[in-house]
Amino acid sequence: MADVERLLEEVRMVFPATVSPSLTSNSRGGDVFEAYVWKLVVDAAEAEGAEITLQNRDGSEVDEQFFFRTSPGHISSDLHPYSHAVLQFDRCPALEAHVGIYVSGKSMVQHECDVSVLYRDEAELCRRHGADPRNSQVILAAECKYYVETTMGVNLARSFLGLSTDIMHKNRFFVGVSEGETVERLLAHHHKRYETGVSPADARARHLRLRGDFEKVFRDYKRLHARR
Repeated sequence: MADVERLLEEVRMVFPATVSPSLTSNSRGGDVFEAYVWKLVVDAAEAEGAEITLQNRDGSEVDEQFFFRTSPGHISSDLHPYSHAVLQFDRCPALEAHVGIYVSGKSMVQHECDVSVLYRDEAELCRRHGADPRNSQVILAAECKYYVETTMGVNLARSFLGLSTDIMHKNRFFVGVSEGETVERLLAHHHKRYETGVSPADARARHLRLRGDFEKVFRDYKRLHARR
């Protein structure tokens, strides 16, 4: 099991020496875990050849502090200079990787995406007009569960299944820092994408398997969207 400081060490590795995350060792474990999964997404994009830039909500480049959301919010919120990563693959539309934003489901009800990757054009449009991104414009999403003192219950899986019908079926991941047999059984039965025991301290290195799954999403994105 990973403690908060170990997760933070991993998160810091995605930033240049001049940039630090807004999260600290006193931050809630769940917030740091979401940042860690976001880092795995960014690593996967880079491994697939993306150029990574770090930007604030106003489009300026992050120069000192990368500001993570610690509660769900609208992508247009200017309460803080919330930051994100821009993922640019050669000859493909640019993407953005976010933590903790609302996404509009098929029912037009808003849902939180703990970690998400969406088209940059959609993100910029939503920031200008104060709207939530449409679920059809999200190419990857992860629901992150940080349960270290209690066992993940099957209701978490049921909730995930319900959200999947309204947000997206494909490339939506359930990610847990600990294992949960009933959760895994239910998700496997419904052919959902999940990984548990995700931690840099995990002897089985399941975080690498998850990162590999993210890499496949970006691989397919490039194949489908590269301009000739």
